[in-house]
Amino acid sequence: MDQDSLRALATLLVFITFITLSISVFRKSRKAYFEDAALLPFADDELGRSVSHTKKVESSNE
Repeated sequence: MDQDSLRALATLLVFITFITLSISVFRKSRKAYFEDAALLPFADDELGRSVSHTKKVESSNE
């Protein structure tokens, strides 16, 4: 194999990978998964706020 054939093969593999990933990401059946994943950064914040809010309420009641 010469260098041009290897480049053509590498380009073809990258193109096939791109198309496969694009189809996988934009499938309607995966929408719920990505919506849940989009909320993950905020999951700890909600937990942290509720715990700190509970501690403040308990300390103010004492």
